[in-house]
Amino acid sequence: MPRGKPSDDPFYAHELPGLDGLNAASATCKYEENVCAYMEEQGMAPCERVVYILQKGSDNQRRTVLEHLGVTVADGAANETLPILQELNESMWQLEVDVQITGAAAIKVAIPALPAQHLNLLIDLTDTMLQLKEDRLYEVWSDVYVLLLKHLPEDVVYNRMIDVTLKKGELSEPVYSRVLCCRLIGGFCDRAASEVHMERFLEKVPALCQDTDRSVRAAMCRQFYVLASLMGGSVVYREMIIRELFDLLLDEEPEVTKAAFVSLMDLADVFEPPFRKERAYPVFKEYIKKPPPAMDTLLTENFGKYLWAVKSEVASAGDSDVELFTQYYTAASEDGPPATRRACAYNLPAVCASLPVYYFNMHLHPVLKHLASDSHVESRVCIAAGLHEITKLLGNKSYTVLKGTFILLLQDKDPVVQKVLIQNMNVVLDAFSSQVGVGEEKERYFSQLVPPLLQYLETTAATSIAKLQPLYTHLVHFPNYFSSAYLHGTFLPVLLKHLKNGPRALVPQCAGIIVLFCRKLCNTALEGDVFSKLIMDFGKSKSYWNRLSFIEICRATLRHYSRRYFRERFFEHALELSKDPVSAVRRRLCMFLPELKRSLKPPAEVELMANLIQAVSKLQTDTNPDVLEAIRTASKQVDDIEKEIRTTEFEKDTTDAEKEIEEQVLKEAAMEQDKLERRQKIREMLQNDRHEKNSQEGKKGKRCSNDSSSSSRLPPAPSGPIVRQPVGGVSQPVGSRIVSPGVRNLEKKTRISALRASSAPKR
Repeated sequence: MPRGKPSDDPFYAHELPGLDGLNAASATCKYEENVCAYMEEQGMAPCERVVYILQKGSDNQRRTVLEHLGVTVADGAANETLPILQELNESMWQLEVDVQITGAAAIKVAIPALPAQHLNLLIDLTDTMLQLKEDRLYEVWSDVYVLLLKHLPEDVVYNRMIDVTLKKGELSEPVYSRVLCCRLIGGFCDRAASEVHMERFLEKVPALCQDTDRSVRAAMCRQFYVLASLMGGSVVYREMIIRELFDLLLDEEPEVTKAAFVSLMDLADVFEPPFRKERAYPVFKEYIKKPPPAMDTLLTENFGKYLWAVKSEVASAGDSDVELFTQYYTAASEDGPPATRRACAYNLPAVCASLPVYYFNMHLHPVLKHLASDSHVESRVCIAAGLHEITKLLGNKSYTVLKGTFILLLQDKDPVVQKVLIQNMNVVLDAFSSQVGVGEEKERYFSQLVPPLLQYLETTAATSIAKLQPLYTHLVHFPNYFSSAYLHGTFLPVLLKHLKNGPRALVPQCAGIIVLFCRKLCNTALEGDVFSKLIMDFGKSKSYWNRLSFIEICRATLRHYSRRYFRERFFEHALELSKDPVSAVRRRLCMFLPELKRSLKPPAEVELMANLIQAVSKLQTDTNPDVLEAIRTASKQVDDIEKEIRTTEFEKDTTDAEKEIEEQVLKEAAMEQDKLERRQKIREMLQNDRHEKNSQEGKKGKRCSNDSSSSSRLPPAPSGPIVRQPVGGVSQPVGSRIVSPGVRNLEKKTRISALRASSAPKR
């Protein structure tokens, strides 16, 4: 103890045990070591060790062997387990309470594995334990008694257990004994006891229903369902059960009233429709109108279950009753505490199933939108977990009604909500895809789902295996929803980033999805671009991680494409990895060699076979021991495949043939498309040339028309002086336009005539 602190300081007294406590713990450890050493010295068998520890061990050792009692009994023979049961029967009542509780749980696990002739010992043991005055033991050992009833032989049940059960129900017995009597009566019903024996129990039922203790009355209420299931054909006993049940509905104790109401709604499935309409439905309706405070939680937690039990009565009652139930449900979902709103979200699929579909838009759709954006996370989780069920129930209306809710939940800030939604995303999207139109309408509809899905794929789930793995299982269905443009331009770039930087454990799955998307593009040009990028960015990458991923790409290509296509595209690039400087890449290639060999099934090129043999020979001379071990294993498999090729005639692989035919059709379609595109280009070039030629001819024609029009009329007299040109030149007024030679001759003759007239003598 530190100096300066008094010895009675309470903090030190509680933090550290005293010297006596330390000595006691040390003595216990030493004692346990001595027990274990003695058992080792004696060479005891497992069952003998259990008996010895129950006799001599510490409480910790006893708890340990009891926790593993089920395994010990299952592995041991019948004669070996009998001493264990005898020791439990003799010493269990003397042990500590915690050890006794552990023993009850262990015996429940061991009962199914015990021989029938040994179960009588457990009846005596259970009776002894129930007689101890300890409240914590009553419930756990009562469970042992009820479980025993299911596994005891019939002669023991009818000769011993019936009298024991009826005796436990006497009013003079303790309360726990009378409660156990009620549970055992239900256990007899589960065993389908004969009608003669059941009459003895049913005579006891009214007394237990009118017991002075509320726990006994409630326990008897909980057995009405199994009693009615067995004796429902007897009108007398059925009316007796109904009479007692309705009396207990009026009980002053809330515990009894709850149990009676639960039994009433359970019996709605057992008895005829008139019982539901005349007895069960009015009570349920009255509770919904004026819910008792003690029943409110029970009603909201089981609202969907109870509404489903009386759905036919609700439908036949009309809109007024539907309004009553939906108003109660809406008020609880909007104004209730978080636990109530969560219960409403949990029950929403059952409520949708219980009401006609045309009520959804009016009454339940607002509830769905409110709970999907509820501030309580558990409410949103329940909505996300049940959205696929609501999608099934709404039929062809779900794609318009639930799209906004699906997007809202997918963009939720809580990762648990997103994870739960993703688990059943394919069911929702399949329903949307089957209901929406085809072509542009489908592409336009699913284009609205691309941004939230892309955001989740890029950010939320980018680095988490727990989030990516369930999402990858649904990505394989994306070609059914989205067009090739979205697969190639939106999702493939993100997946390529995942393949480079994502979790290594998901590389095979990611590579498979990438190759599948390429297969579904139905465009050889886009497909070739993606594969060329894969070869350059992964097969020839400087990062050995990417080169390892390239092998998974090759493996996925073999799954989704024909062998011929793989040989043309990837075979040589895969064999290049046999020269890789990193041993891990070479070792991984060795593990892939058998699949490469199978891709060379006849007919295959001789050159490729030679290249494979050369790569195997090179790897067999590798200096790395891991690579050598891998190539030895792979070489045996390759040799076996080679023998299979030589000694047996390969059956035609119809799947590979179908893939090859499909690829050939796509190839021919692509070639035809190329021809059409070339023809279209040639046609456009010819049209452009013709258009240019016509435009040039049009310009020439316009100039000729201008010349002819100007020659048909006289030009105005020149206003400027005549400028003489050199010999052979043309005279024209300054600023005037150029005129033709014919016009100039006419002008000249006109001027000469005018001069002659002016120079003639006057008479």
